[in-house]
Amino acid sequence: MKQEIPRVSVGMPVYNGERHLRAAIDSILGQTFQDLELIISDNASTDGTESLCREFAERDPRVRYYRNPKNRGISENYNVVFRRAVGRYFKWASSNDLCDRHFLEACVNVLEERPDAVLVYPRTRLIRGELGNMEDFEDGLNLTQERACERFRAFYERIQRIRLNNVMNGLVRVEVLRRTPLIVPYTGSDVVLMNEVTLYGKFVEVPEFMFFRRMDRYSATTMQSREEVTRYYDPEQRRRMVFQRWKRHRGRLSAVVRAPLPVSEKVCLYRFLWQCFLRDWGYLMREIREAAAAGP
Repeated sequence: MKQEIPRVSVGMPVYNGERHLRAAIDSILGQTFQDLELIISDNASTDGTESLCREFAERDPRVRYYRNPKNRGISENYNVVFRRAVGRYFKWASSNDLCDRHFLEACVNVLEERPDAVLVYPRTRLIRGELGNMEDFEDGLNLTQERACERFRAFYERIQRIRLNNVMNGLVRVEVLRRTPLIVPYTGSDVVLMNEVTLYGKFVEVPEFMFFRRMDRYSATTMQSREEVTRYYDPEQRRRMVFQRWKRHRGRLSAVVRAPLPVSEKVCLYRFLWQCFLRDWGYLMREIREAAAAGP
């Protein structure tokens, strides 16, 4: 008997995530919206992640578990779970975070009622240490402007202030993500990706708190050293992490070039990107000096 294709695909990349993994998986499988698949890609974990994932896969046919022969880095692991998705809508789910049981149901309802929306996300609470210590977080990325240039600019300016890309954990149309290069191995590529998604439609915020993000040194890269973050992207440390800000500018420019937009919108976007480039000039020059000082 042919298995029906689920409407929602949830991708969970993981590496040594045993600490919070069971709770994260339970929060996905326990959703009120049950027409889903959970794709787990394990980056050759060395803790109890593999046995825990296999336990879930044996118990629930919606779970598909894959183990990479070696650690491929965080960017590629995020991309792998998306490429294996078959649903109409997609959500990235961290192995550290939690979702309210109504998360997917609320987001699916909006996407099916609003064809102009490409991404739907709920409000966020940050978990500071223990579960009892939570902090409401204001994402402020309800981007319902009609013009792509206005949405792109609003996202860019807001994300510079809040610094946390929580909306990436929302529900997005698969057909839109397929138009992008996904996550490229440089810091902030996830933010550039979400900036690109704004070019294809509106972001809608569900006003309830349904996403719970852990903020500790095990979970948040903002609380880790530069060396630790570098190993996330390049576990074998084969290349130096240089020109990161230059790469983010190039990524946004490429996104605008790629997008099927009217000339007037592209002109507006190119002007804005030029302003951003000039604003960043001092930082960009510093990156050139740092790369030159470090040598080949």
